[in-house]
Amino acid sequence: MIDNAVVHHLESDESGTIREVRYLDPAGKEHRLSARRVVLAANGIETPKLMQMSVNAHTPDGVGNQNDMVGRHLMDHPGTGVSFLADETLWAGRGPQEMTSIITWRDGDFRSEYSSKKLHLSNMARTQQMTTEVLSETPLRLGAELQAQIDNRASRFVQFDSFHELLPEPSNRITPSKKRDALGLPRPEFRYAIDDYVKRSAVHTREQYARIAQLMGGTDIAFRDEFSNNQHICGTTLMGDNPKQSVVDRDCRVHGHDNLFVASSGCMPTVGSVNCTLTIAALSLRIADQLEQEM
Repeated sequence: MIDNAVVHHLESDESGTIREVRYLDPAGKEHRLSARRVVLAANGIETPKLMQMSVNAHTPDGVGNQNDMVGRHLMDHPGTGVSFLADETLWAGRGPQEMTSIITWRDGDFRSEYSSKKLHLSNMARTQQMTTEVLSETPLRLGAELQAQIDNRASRFVQFDSFHELLPEPSNRITPSKKRDALGLPRPEFRYAIDDYVKRSAVHTREQYARIAQLMGGTDIAFRDEFSNNQHICGTTLMGDNPKQSVVDRDCRVHGHDNLFVASSGCMPTVGSVNCTLTIAALSLRIADQLEQEM
């Protein structure tokens, strides 16, 4: 384990074998390492950026990028939300931050028209949030009246959020930028847009939010219709059997580079409608099994 080592180049030979990994230390000095197998595990952003930066005579467009697929099909879970005050005290904040989800729309015929999604109920304590809100109001409340208002709102506050499935669009991608970081290396540059497939689903989601609020006797209803990122980065090193349409095979081995693997949610060909953590773990175990067999 070498800390503070920023890998910036993978050197491959004519056969596609990765012969050398180059990295910079905090002082900017370059070091070189070699290994029989190389595993990239820098998430769905830095991994494709590194692969595209790794240019030489044998990989003029970068490692694994002979078909211009590296960095493409960037996906996340665009989310919207709603908050309101229920008609009874609920006192969120006991137990996990998220205790339940609505997965009714994870699959179905509707997916021909709009994306799947998950709606989840927040179980975070809102005492601090409501205290800030009450103190910002005029006239300023004090003493027992202040405490009563905080308790009233914090005990009844409800918030739902959502994950919407984003399709793997080739135009949503990551490339090395002309802008540089402190070590002089390219920063990641994003091209990312949310299509009508998701926007139509968000309209349906808002309708369900309104229905939920009505069922819970909600007042002070506030919709958050702007899409927020959820940092569930998928795509950019897509898995598939056809090298012309993907970056890695079913074992997460990079097409055209037999000793290079990618351990990342970037390998996922679709983002689905739920968190990708367990899938990342499963893919990592698959790589580990493959390495054990080969070595």
